[in-house]
Formats: sequence, structure tokens, C-alpha cells
Amino acid sequence: MYVKIRQDGSLGIGRGTEGDAEITMGFGEAHMIAAALEKLAQTARNHKQTYLKTTNVGGGNKIDFVRADDGTITISGDKQTYTCTEPEIRELATKLRHLPQIEVAPSSDYVKKTTPNNGMCLMVTNGGQSFSLRLPEAALLKTAIRSSIDSRYYDETIAIGQRKIIASRTSDLKWQLRSGENIVKFTAFEIEALVAGLHNGILDVLMDLVKSFGSDDISDIRVKSVLQRIEQDTMKIFGEDKDGKSIAKELTKRTRSIIGIGEFADERADRFIEMCKYVYGKLDTNWVEAIFDLFAKAFVADT
Repeated sequence: MYVKIRQDGSLGIGRGTEGDAEITMGFGEAHMIAAALEKLAQTARNHKQTYLKTTNVGGGNKIDFVRADDGTITISGDKQTYTCTEPEIRELATKLRHLPQIEVAPSSDYVKKTTPNNGMCLMVTNGGQSFSLRLPEAALLKTAIRSSIDSRYYDETIAIGQRKIIASRTSDLKWQLRSGENIVKFTAFEIEALVAGLHNGILDVLMDLVKSFGSDDISDIRVKSVLQRIEQDTMKIFGEDKDGKSIAKELTKRTRSIIGIGEFADERADRFIEMCKYVYGKLDTNWVEAIFDLFAKAFVADT
């Protein structure tokens, strides 16, 4: 099996193929794929594992690892399937663990958590340029960039009231993010780290809120206070609209899974992003600005 770093910064693995006819993944996912391969090699028989990719680069969103009862090992993804021997699997894992360094700044260098100010709590930065984001905007921007990764051209204006954030990708594998007069540019080698940075930034802000609830006898009361705020303020936004009550209940239910005591940390960010996608993609645009104003306040801990 070969391993290659593609021009767009993603990884490809395959055998006897060229072009895009291979299994692909983000550069930052190599060590996770290597771990899955090593587990596959160490299991004698009857083992199946599915790895969900963080991007849909290559067209698919997962890679399946299977070892049958007879010891046959297969790796499948992106409409490709390879049958390998155990030594080949171990060699492939080693290759993925020892990739050459690509000059990419760590995710935290692209997205920084800032002291909350009027809802702004994250900053996107690169090459000396930067702009600030509110939490819902960061969620939508991550979604836009993930959508752009498997494209040759991409252009989206994320409009929330009068505020607009433009995410675009040109055919020469360069990304440009604009907010007002501020423009921040990224290359293909940097974009995976930006996606990770946005995700981790959202998670950091959410975890600050969760930590603010504490672990004492009234921590549940503090959580319920936020849930009540989401439900009541959403009802105020919708007024007499017939859909207001059901939407308020939906947002409250989603909020509980994001900030509830005992939820898995990483899932909090995923669920918050999904809730923002639901509001932005499914609800009447007349309500989006007010709901996101509520999110920008309710999900950010007071400092």
C-alpha cells in the first residue's frame, strides 16, 4: 500500500491506483487511522471497526476496517476496497505514523479564544490578519469550510442580520475568509488545522460555561437556569407565531444535550454546531439573527 500527500493537503492510501481512486483522509487524521490499523493487525479474527472522517474529502465520510473469521483483512472507503496481509497493515500504520512534517501552524495559532466582548469570543488569524467571531458564527464557518474542502471552487456569504462573513475557495487551492474589511487567507496545507481550531475553540468556550456551573449541590440549578433562558427568550422572539412553542422546545432539548452535566466533552461542540446548522438552514431567516444573538450570550460564560 502506498501513502501520499496530495496537492490539496489531504492524504491518500491505495494500491495500483492513480488520481482520486484511493482512500482519502485529512492530514491530521493519519495517527488515528494508524491506530485503527494497528488494532486490526493485533486482532486474530472477526473484527470490524468504522472510522468516521472529520471531513468528506474523497467523497466518503468513513473508512471501514474488517478482519474476517478466516483472517482476511480489508480496508474500505471512498468507493475503494483493498485486501491486505497482516504485514502490509503494520507497514501502512508505520508509514502513516512517520509522515514528513508539513509547515502548518497548530490549530490554536489559527483560532484563539478571546475575552468575551459583545458576544465576540473567538478570533480567526493568519499572516498578520484577523477578525473576531461569535460562537454561532464560528459554528457556521466551520461548516462552510468543511463543505468547501471537497470542492474546486466555493463561495458562501454567511449573513446574520447586517453582519456578513464570506468564505471562498479558488481553483488554485487557496481559501479566503472575509469579515468587513478584514481578510484572512489560508492554503490547502493549513485548512485542516483551521477546521480543528474552530472546533476546539467552540469546545473551549462551551467548556468554560460548563465549568462555571461548578460541581456543588446547586450546579443542576445553574444548568436549568440556562435551559429556562433559552426556552423563554425563544418564545419572546417568536411572539404569537404558531411555530414558536415547538421550536423553543427543540432548542431547549438540544441545549440540554450541549451543557448538561455528564455529557461527553467533544460531543458538546458537535451538538452545538448541529443546532446552529438547524437554525440557519431550517428556520425562517427572519428569526436567525435574534436566535443567534441569544446563543452568543447564553452559551458564553460571564467573565
